[in-house]
Amino acid sequence: MAGSQPDPPHPSPLTDPILAARLEAIKQVAEGLSDRVAVMDREFNVVYANEAAWAVDQGWTTQRPRAKCYEAFAQRTDPCGTCPAIKVFEAPEVQSVSCSSGGDGTACGMRQAFPLSDRQGAVASMLVLFKPVSKPSAHPATQVPEELPPPIVRERLGELIGRSPAMQQLFDMIALVADSQATVLIQGESGTGKELVAKTIHRLSRRRDKPFIVVDCGSVPETLLESELFGHIKGAFTGAVTSKRGLFEEADGGTMFLDEIGDTSPTFQAKLLRVVQEGELKRVGGNHRIKVDVRVISATNKDLTELVKAKVFRQDLYYRLAVLPLYLSPLRERREDIPFLAEHFLAWSCKRHRQPLRRITDEAMQALREAAWPGNVRELQHYIERTVVTTTGPTLPCENLVVPARMAEDEDLRSSVREAVSQAERARIVDALTRTGGNRVQAARLLKISRASLYNKLRLHSIE
Repeated sequence: MAGSQPDPPHPSPLTDPILAARLEAIKQVAEGLSDRVAVMDREFNVVYANEAAWAVDQGWTTQRPRAKCYEAFAQRTDPCGTCPAIKVFEAPEVQSVSCSSGGDGTACGMRQAFPLSDRQGAVASMLVLFKPVSKPSAHPATQVPEELPPPIVRERLGELIGRSPAMQQLFDMIALVADSQATVLIQGESGTGKELVAKTIHRLSRRRDKPFIVVDCGSVPETLLESELFGHIKGAFTGAVTSKRGLFEEADGGTMFLDEIGDTSPTFQAKLLRVVQEGELKRVGGNHRIKVDVRVISATNKDLTELVKAKVFRQDLYYRLAVLPLYLSPLRERREDIPFLAEHFLAWSCKRHRQPLRRITDEAMQALREAAWPGNVRELQHYIERTVVTTTGPTLPCENLVVPARMAEDEDLRSSVREAVSQAERARIVDALTRTGGNRVQAARLLKISRASLYNKLRLHSIE
């Protein structure tokens, strides 16, 4: 824009090592695709585009000129104006931009744009997915433009479920990265389904027939984590009476999913870096280098960039793990998925507990949609299952599903557990009284408690 100060220089995707690694991973994924994929820098120069992305009537060979995106994909000689994809450069918190598919769509047919960060954490380029285009006829002058069909909305990919735009973007990105060999970093709050994303990537990849091994780095003590992952030799420490292969060796040819990677120590991170970077490891206490072929997918609910700034997470490891970053939105940001997820979990819970299929009332579904869900999809699943177990009848009543709406995001976990236990106990007492026609003696016998205990619980739960 005229009169504006020039932006500070940004590294080229061809010279910055992190951007170069990401670009190479994107090339590996996109070359064989019929989907149109491209990478542009901050000045909207085309850094890379797969064969499907280039307009078929340009007449260019595989030696493409260095063009602006509007020249290459919109056949314009001047810029398009304000491009919606500029948001990925203007706001660092933006994870993706979806462009309109209607009359206000972009001239180039851009569908989604994703930021690509350099080694300093700044967004230096973007990955762009385009809408499909129909192949032009042999006589362009007589060709009648065809209206593109509406985009297909997928309800699931593997075990992942959702119809929201955020989940559609995630499905598209998983399809792109699955067959790459590059590392993937999955970011999102607890309970959003990071392990399911890792499983889906593995099952869609060429490694699907090889092991998929999960390690929760936050639950394994540091003294054991190295031995578990890298193995140890006999006599390496007290109790090491035999040599042992590590999980990386067990996962050879397959995928290793490292959950809660942000909870690891710098010492462990240094050893992990060698595996990721060189494809080799040393067992604890050993000097022999062992080659392994393992794709690493990691996940965290923490902001690793902040941990890097605090010098508790290695910067070089972060960039090696985050070649292909994915982000999972919290459930409160995709509430349109809640009814679909709730029905799925209801059917699953009824089948698991050998109950006839039940129905969620409109009032209960509204309560579910309005709930805070600090525990995300995992919490929703647990609430549905608990209600199935602790209630009877053809429907799930609203009063058993409104508890999450009252939960603050920082609510103490112990109080949540106490409330859940109280809710389940009250439901069992009401069910016993119903089955015995209100006879408290028989109800106490059915509940296997004394009559005095039953009277105390009736007062505690305000049951008439």
